[in-house]
Amino acid sequence: MSKLHNLRIWQRLALGFGLVIALMLTLTAVGVERVGQIERALSTINQLNSVKQRYAINFRGSVHDRAISLRDVVLFDAESDVDAAGREIDRLAAFYADSAAPLDALVMNEDTGDHEERAILDSIKAIENQTLPLIVEVRRLRAAGEREAAHALLLAEAKPAFETWLARINQFIDLQEARNGVEAKKATATAEGFAQLMVLLSALAIGLGSLVAWRIVRSVTKPLNQAVQVAQRVGEGDLGSIIGQTRGDETGQLLQAMRRMQEQLQRFTEAQEELAARHARGELGFRIEASQFPGVYGRMAEGVNSVLGSSIKVSLDMLDLVDAYARGDFSRDMARLPGDMARISASMDGAKASLVEFSAEVKRLASAAAAGDFSARGAAERFAFSYREMVQDLNTLMQTADANLAEISRLLGALASGDLTASMQGNFAGVFARIRDDANRSVANIRSIVAGIVERADSIRVATGEITAGVDDLSSRTEAQAGNLEATTHALTDLTQTVRRNADRAREANQLAQGAGSVAQSGGQVVGEVISTMDSISESSRRIADIISVIDGIAFQTNILALNAAVEAARAGEQGRGFAVVASEVRSLAQRSAEAAKQIKGLIDDSSHRVELGAELVARAGTTMQDIMGAVQRVTDIMGEISAASIEQSSGIEGMGETMQALDQATQQNAALVEEASAAANSLQDHARALQEAVAGFRLGGEPSLRRAA
Repeated sequence: MSKLHNLRIWQRLALGFGLVIALMLTLTAVGVERVGQIERALSTINQLNSVKQRYAINFRGSVHDRAISLRDVVLFDAESDVDAAGREIDRLAAFYADSAAPLDALVMNEDTGDHEERAILDSIKAIENQTLPLIVEVRRLRAAGEREAAHALLLAEAKPAFETWLARINQFIDLQEARNGVEAKKATATAEGFAQLMVLLSALAIGLGSLVAWRIVRSVTKPLNQAVQVAQRVGEGDLGSIIGQTRGDETGQLLQAMRRMQEQLQRFTEAQEELAARHARGELGFRIEASQFPGVYGRMAEGVNSVLGSSIKVSLDMLDLVDAYARGDFSRDMARLPGDMARISASMDGAKASLVEFSAEVKRLASAAAAGDFSARGAAERFAFSYREMVQDLNTLMQTADANLAEISRLLGALASGDLTASMQGNFAGVFARIRDDANRSVANIRSIVAGIVERADSIRVATGEITAGVDDLSSRTEAQAGNLEATTHALTDLTQTVRRNADRAREANQLAQGAGSVAQSGGQVVGEVISTMDSISESSRRIADIISVIDGIAFQTNILALNAAVEAARAGEQGRGFAVVASEVRSLAQRSAEAAKQIKGLIDDSSHRVELGAELVARAGTTMQDIMGAVQRVTDIMGEISAASIEQSSGIEGMGETMQALDQATQQNAALVEEASAAANSLQDHARALQEAVAGFRLGGEPSLRRAA
């Protein structure tokens, strides 16, 4: 017994477990051998006989269903049903072939088949070879329409063949079933014998194991009970237990270790007491020297230091987070603390949630205000204390802004509808008061501007009427000028003919002068006619001079009217730009007409002067007619001069005619430009009327001037 106590616990346990293991190995060896027998029997059943039986069952199902389908081929009337039954026969034949190949391989193998199985399988193949041609023939007859022949063949030959075929297959299935029964009985007998042996060996193992275990447990539990008592005292906080020297096995070593543990716990307790005292004095940086404690005690010291550091860190983190929340930084959350410290995380989350919710409410109101919706209100009932007061203050702000902006909107709406008598009314403060005053001043200024526009529109309308009247007058004057020019042209044509006749007669007079003498009397008459003609020419020249004076006056008046039209167009601004261009063209044409009139007048004056000279010569010729006979040569010279002068006069009159035609064309152009000026004046008048209609929609507090004018 003392030898057992001197053994180590592991030696005692090894001795006991060795005995148990030996018994277990014996049981295992016997069990493996018996289980092998059972496994071989079951393998034969499951992996060989049952597989063969399953293939044979597939045979039976295929043959049985093919017999039914072949019967359907004969009995069905519809061709679609017959075709479907034929396809089913083909499918079942393929299914039969899928099982035939692996079954044939198993049976023909020397290891997995025997003579009896091969004999039955050969008979199955033989009857199959007899039946398949019958199936083909029945289907052929049915397809050929020989239904009665197919039916007779089915009953006479195919049906017995199918029955024999199924009987052979069932024989093979029954053989496998019987062999499975034999193998199952072998496995059952082996299992029963194995169970009895296992019960006997197990009882022996339990008995020996229990005896050895009791002896070993008793040798261990007694000193362990002492160790448990010491541990209980230590667990209760009593570190004063006295542990003496005991046996030298593991239990004795355990007691010695517990004594050292007790001493370490005493030192650790003293270190914790010092830690508490230091922290109570505010020395938060003090920690237990973990290096003074070995093993787990050192880790315990580190754990205490870590817990203390974590607690202090949590406090500092809370301070940092509160500071961040105070600055408006909600990007951080309180770390998820375990256990009861989770309440700290929850409290910080609640504080953040309140701040975030308040911030979101403020942001919602700000967004609504930014979007122009001042009807939004904060949900003050969702907050408490200062948060509720701040939300209520924001609601007051939104309400004030909403009312003031509504008044501004009303004023702008009135302006949009043309009501310039509206103004902002009510008590406003601060920037809204300035907005009210500025808005009212703006309305007054707009009212003044619109009133000015009304007056200017009326002035433009009157001015355009005057321009239209002036242009109409200019048009009538231009038409009159065109008529006068046409008359002048006709007169110039007559004058040209007269001058030509005068030249012809001058030439005749020259010829007569050369043959003077006997025709002196005729020469006197001719001189009288010349005098009369020269008087007519002088009169025509005076008339042309008068006409040119009239044309010059018309051109001067046209120039004055064009200048006035340009001035009025400049006063009309952008609307009179087109009319200003027309007036400028009219003025240019008037100046050109005046210049042409001056040139024509110069030519007329020169022609008149020459006519007067001719008249003087004719007068002198008349006074000296009594000397004609003695001065024929002199008369001839004078008549030559008269002829030359008449030719020059004819050329001058023709040039004057061309000038008059040019003046007539210019006058026609003036008439066209006057028509354009009239159209521009009418357009300007229409624009003035449209401007009046545009400003007529404004209410100025009284009847606008434009409406009075209308």
